Amino acid sequence: MKNQLSVSVVINTIDRGSSLIILLKSLENQTYPFFEVLVVVGPTRDNTLEILAAYRERIRIIRCPTANLGKSRNLGIESARGDIVAFIDDDAVPSIKWLEQIVALLDSEGLDGTGGCVFLIHPASPQVQYRLGIISSLAEQVDVQESFLSSIVPKGLSSFWIGRMMGTNMAYKRSALLEVGGFDEFFRWVYDDSDLALRLTADGKNVRPVKEAAVYHIPGSSRNRQAFTYSGKWWMQTQAAIYFAIKNGRNFEESYRSIAWGCVKFFLRHLLWDIQILRGKKISGPQFIKLFLGEFYGSLTGAGYGFFRARRLLSVSNSSTTYKEKEALLMFNKNPRFSQPAIDPISGQSPSIKITGPPLRICLLSSAYPPARIEGVGRHTHLMAKGLFELGHTVHVITRGDHETITYYDGAYIHSLPFELRRYERLRGLTNLFHNLNYSHQVHDKIVSLILNDGIEIVDSPLWQIDGLVTALSGRLPVVVRLQTAIKTIAHLHKNTLDDFRIIGEMEEILAKKARFLVANSQATLEAVEKIYSLDLEDIPHGIVSHGIVPVADEQVSPFPIIRPNPQFTVLFLGRLEKRKGIMDLFQAIPLVLREFPQTKFIIAGEDNSDHDEFKMKSGLDYITYFQSQYPECVSQVEFKGWVSDEAASELYRTCDLFVAPSLYESFGLIYLEAMNYGKPVIGCFCGGVPEVVEHKRTGLLVDPGAPKALAEAVISLFRSPGVLREMGLAGRNRLLDKFHYLKMARGFERIYREVLSISLSHSNS
Repeated sequence: MKNQLSVSVVINTIDRGSSLIILLKSLENQTYPFFEVLVVVGPTRDNTLEILAAYRERIRIIRCPTANLGKSRNLGIESARGDIVAFIDDDAVPSIKWLEQIVALLDSEGLDGTGGCVFLIHPASPQVQYRLGIISSLAEQVDVQESFLSSIVPKGLSSFWIGRMMGTNMAYKRSALLEVGGFDEFFRWVYDDSDLALRLTADGKNVRPVKEAAVYHIPGSSRNRQAFTYSGKWWMQTQAAIYFAIKNGRNFEESYRSIAWGCVKFFLRHLLWDIQILRGKKISGPQFIKLFLGEFYGSLTGAGYGFFRARRLLSVSNSSTTYKEKEALLMFNKNPRFSQPAIDPISGQSPSIKITGPPLRICLLSSAYPPARIEGVGRHTHLMAKGLFELGHTVHVITRGDHETITYYDGAYIHSLPFELRRYERLRGLTNLFHNLNYSHQVHDKIVSLILNDGIEIVDSPLWQIDGLVTALSGRLPVVVRLQTAIKTIAHLHKNTLDDFRIIGEMEEILAKKARFLVANSQATLEAVEKIYSLDLEDIPHGIVSHGIVPVADEQVSPFPIIRPNPQFTVLFLGRLEKRKGIMDLFQAIPLVLREFPQTKFIIAGEDNSDHDEFKMKSGLDYITYFQSQYPECVSQVEFKGWVSDEAASELYRTCDLFVAPSLYESFGLIYLEAMNYGKPVIGCFCGGVPEVVEHKRTGLLVDPGAPKALAEAVISLFRSPGVLREMGLAGRNRLLDKFHYLKMARGFERIYREVLSISLSHSNS
């Protein structure tokens, strides 16, 4: 067996016990086993030491007498027994292959120091915090780049720039750290990482950050700053930057004029920021004065120490350059099984359900995803992710967004990708195809990154919008495809013969045939896709997993009351306003219902899709304007809500008496379950998978699609027998609990993923 490099993971901490325990749990999932954990504890006032007591046989604890990050890091270096010293902040969690990548880079790339990207994943402020950062000898810095070729020498005062690592994600050969004296202990909070990179470079060491080896950061409050507020000791940044510029500027022979102007610019930049947040009423006048005085103090002391005080470094004479063999490490994972369940990096919660096998690492694809964008596929994917997390699995979701971000939401890491239209220029005239193919390539690039960082084992893609097409064709990972309404079916319903839709249909067929497993949400969906794309299901593994949702608490269920004097009924429609959803049939049914029950209130919630389904092009009107012009006598009894949030939708379900969704085709119909969840009877159509969800005459009524008169008669019949509204609503709630629970759905997908991975493993071993 090859002689493996050992790693000492150093965690520096003060007053962050709740974050520290999340980090320690996450380190249990590292794929690289040969590492120890050193926790350097400052003068903490919280329960950090009590938390660490539970790990006393697995970690080493070092005490630092002062709140000084440079000093704390040096104590970690002194105590480290590994070949490599890796640093990670106590409010971060590493990707599971973090150490594996770090060791490979320092072992085979000839590097003395490296570090990867940092993603700030807290929902309050998700962003790419650091990637391939660079810094100058005058403390000018760029934190995020796509490539070092983006800007080899940025415009600035300094002519000397290097790649630098961020303190929450950096690792060095211990011997290199000792040779340069470790960290400068002047740096109590910031710039310690950049200063070290410059001094290592000046000493001839090879230091280079990399684009992967990701760490996920969840900023916690500290004695120096209050997370996600404007409250902090920002003068310490000014003090450190000015000290940094003087020490390193002189070392790299920058002119005194450049050094002086660099210091002044940093002071002015912070002062202008203070003025800006004062004008924005983010801080008060007294707070501004305090910040200004702090900046002035930081500037003076930073300059004074920079010019007149020698660096305070780790003494090599007091730190033996030889250390015990790897076997002497106090191994953190003494018996690594890599079977720990997933952990929520923000709350620290782990699944309460006992895991039934090795946890899986799953990537789900969904172009829309809550809470940013909500629609059927997105809702379904969210519930899958939530259920899979609760079964112990780590879930990553790739979705579309305005910016590249990663956040953590309800059981999953959410990777948002903006459109990058770099390929298929000749297809630009076919708008949907052009966008979908470009996005599918972006998805594949992200999946490759997730394989490298997070060890993703399997990809799950909806058929809708062909997100997983490129990945399925690449063969990098097995792709499970969820079947929904095919684009060919929608084109037929809308009588759309455009090449754009026809070719996307052909791409859907390719994706379905390349799938390792096809999962339908209903028998009707499976049969429809099999027929429309001429699939030979004898050659493609397939199965059915019904949708499931999270049952609301019993006290939120509100069936029709036993007694309601002079009932005035409320009917709810929730969905996109488009032909396929049966909105025109509902419009025609409304006046028929109002003739019999004139006090009935109709609430129509959902986005108007008249642009995309060509209704506006043909009629010149959107759906709302069309209804108001065609049925003016009904306008007072119909309320159009437009798009509504999840919270608003829940309230609409809870307060309605009857839910109606007369879709011309639904592969399943998650909306019916959402209404049944609150004890509401539903009316749908005999089409697609709806009869598999709605039990006709027991949990609701079904009518033929495209039959507005029959739809109105169904509504009227229920209003004439209000007791039936209650009976059907309660029956629907019981049916949901029995057949359509989200954990039952998640177990169905878990079984399929394990089956696919087992087959893939046997093929790779044969």
